[in-house]
Amino acid sequence: MDNKPLELQAEKLIEHKLIKHGFLVTKPSFDKQGTDLLIIKDISKKMTPFIKVQCKGRTIKKSSNVRINQKYVEQNFVLFLYLEEDNRKDDYLYIFFDTDIKKWRIEGENFSLAIPINFQTKEEFKERLFNKEAIIKLENILLRQAVNKPIKTSNSIIIDGIFLEKVAKETQRFYKELYPEKTFQKLSIDAIVEQLLTYTHIERRNEVNCYLIYSEHFSLEYLVDIGEITEHGFFMGDMSESVGRNYNLYKQKTGDFVLFKVEELLHRIINVDNILLVADDFGYVPYLQDLKERGVEILIFQCSENSGSRMYHQFKWANVIYPLGLAMGLKEYEL
Repeated sequence: MDNKPLELQAEKLIEHKLIKHGFLVTKPSFDKQGTDLLIIKDISKKMTPFIKVQCKGRTIKKSSNVRINQKYVEQNFVLFLYLEEDNRKDDYLYIFFDTDIKKWRIEGENFSLAIPINFQTKEEFKERLFNKEAIIKLENILLRQAVNKPIKTSNSIIIDGIFLEKVAKETQRFYKELYPEKTFQKLSIDAIVEQLLTYTHIERRNEVNCYLIYSEHFSLEYLVDIGEITEHGFFMGDMSESVGRNYNLYKQKTGDFVLFKVEELLHRIINVDNILLVADDFGYVPYLQDLKERGVEILIFQCSENSGSRMYHQFKWANVIYPLGLAMGLKEYEL
């Protein structure tokens, strides 16, 4: 049986109830580590407490079950389970915290919960109804994170494709004039990400996501090898490409302004990810200034002022020319 429509219904109900009780709720642009929703505090200085929420829904005609991958279950992970009885109007909403889920039966890589047909009479379900006590537990998770200053464990690279195309052309022209006899490698998104990570000393043991947002009105894909071209964006829920370089690549080809799409993505993930932004457009400045005033930290790869950049801000930045040169096959002493 396809539970997806019911789970979408449950997700909307859960979001409504959380907002009703004063929580800030956002939806990730893609399914990440079983996360359907995020409960967050407002953007705070450097770190923002958050809770990962998975939503499940079942119509009970006979006994059923729910499985959760063990690697998803951490202190800031909760499961909302929406159950309705077949041919009746009665429905129930339960919440399971990490300590509850870890008591379930283990089946391979998953924790598994059996749902009997008379689930509503069972103590293990009665004790986990979504109520005022559960709300206090959620608030305490956020409070503990705020006190303990949680570390963002995911690293995200966001690339403005219009800027990448422009600076790639300028970089290629500059080095071809400097080394007219040299043969250069064609730029690829793999090589660019590899050099960005090396340059910034990002720990590869942590998850790395790269978001490339590029315009259908330009021709980035002819200048940089970005893999298979897609008309669908990661905002629509596409899975990432496995590129063999220990990172996840998400692409969005858009007819809208790339700048707006980048800012929309930043707003979605700034609370939970460390951000490296590859962009150089004066239009970003007001948004970046607002983030800086809120205490957010971002590292930006852009052009230098000598190269004509007008994107003045107070964030740490690096000259994008150097990692691009290395991605073209140059040695460090040739830059």
